[in-house]
Amino acid sequence: MTKIILDPRLKHNYASYYLYGILCLFDKKDIIYDVKPFAALSYKSRSDYNSGFAFIYKNNDIEHKIFIDTEDVAKIFDDRYNWCDVYGMVNPTYEQAQQYAKLMPIGPEFGITLSSKLRNVVKCITMFLKGRQYSNIPFKDYLRDYLYTNIRRRPIDRYKPINKIRPNYIFHASTLWYNKFADTNTNMYRGEFLKACQKANIEIEGGLFYIEGADVLAEMPDYPKYKELYADFIYDKRLSMDDYIQKTKESVLVFNTPSVCECHGWKLAEYLCMGKAIISTPLTREMPGEGLIHGKNVHFVERVEDIYDAVLQINNDEAYRQQLEKGARTYYEQYLKPEAIIKRIIEKAQQNKIC
Repeated sequence: MTKIILDPRLKHNYASYYLYGILCLFDKKDIIYDVKPFAALSYKSRSDYNSGFAFIYKNNDIEHKIFIDTEDVAKIFDDRYNWCDVYGMVNPTYEQAQQYAKLMPIGPEFGITLSSKLRNVVKCITMFLKGRQYSNIPFKDYLRDYLYTNIRRRPIDRYKPINKIRPNYIFHASTLWYNKFADTNTNMYRGEFLKACQKANIEIEGGLFYIEGADVLAEMPDYPKYKELYADFIYDKRLSMDDYIQKTKESVLVFNTPSVCECHGWKLAEYLCMGKAIISTPLTREMPGEGLIHGKNVHFVERVEDIYDAVLQINNDEAYRQQLEKGARTYYEQYLKPEAIIKRIIEKAQQNKIC
């Protein structure tokens, strides 16, 4: 007899991807939420809530404890690691992946819609009540994260690749962040990518989202420089999520770079799911399997100067573009598909029990 027991104290917008994988593999009647088996795990602080979520795979009375670390920073949560049989981690460094025997790099994910807004609210209330005896996280935080998946995310089926690509066209939408790494890496590479597309006379939609506010200026006083540096690409109102998905799928190519904490961004998982031809700067976190390979499922660029040549090559060489597209989707199917991740984690947990 098989059961999946989930800790209800999860951060829904980050857990939704994996919950979908569990729903794909197991009958709903075999999936339950119960906080008591996870009482030893603290959920008293924002750090605890952001860390990820736990579940137990129970088969023939043998329990396999699993924790999925969805944090952006490359931090091992010792209490979670010591508790589990497998520690699935989105953003481990190479050194962590070698050092921690129970750690399993699982690659990037993205938030998805699992149910209607009404059902999500009911689910949120239920999960909050189930977990509140062992949690100090306020209800408003739960509600915000549940509703986010309805307001700013979409069902995973919406990300399926399309055959019709618009030649000489790209849609890009990303945020200009405001820490040191963003200044020297994330923002700079995204801005230079758009400049390269402009230089190549490619039609551009979207751009870079400029954040207003005193908090931004307090963290990064020279943030307004972006209005001049990337004047042709700035926007300050949130774009439609439906447009983001559809127009990204139509783009001849897309661009990826590690996000503000040097982590895998949600965009990387989205692009691989969509089967896009991806230009990317080197990744700073581990990927599952053999990882992404230049020329097979991604086109890596080491320097800003290389971006323009990569844009021209993919835009002008249809065969190469299609090779990258096929490779990206194949990698997603093998390693990043939600049910593939859950299946691999459970298999590793079973192996660890035997050992």
